[in-house]
Amino acid sequence: MAGDSVSFDKFDKFVQRVTAGIPDRTETIEQKERAIEAKKKILKHPSCPEKSKPVLKQEISVLEDEINSIKKEQREQSMNSSIFPKRNDLG
Repeated sequence: MAGDSVSFDKFDKFVQRVTAGIPDRTETIEQKERAIEAKKKILKHPSCPEKSKPVLKQEISVLEDEINSIKKEQREQSMNSSIFPKRNDLG
């Protein structure tokens, strides 16, 4: 149907606009947070295909897990670094 292709065209342009500037592979917490925000906007769009929603939700979940892992790693690094050098003489 012609109306469907116009609707999909608008949705496709919306997705391109929302994801502009977000790399395919995110590395930093900031990039991951921007990708999550974009995916949530896409999910809320009325033309978002139903079959895409579980995939988007899974991608958001993976990104959130990655953010939590990075934050945990950063906490552990800050806890392991100390102003005092490690002691090697345990005697």
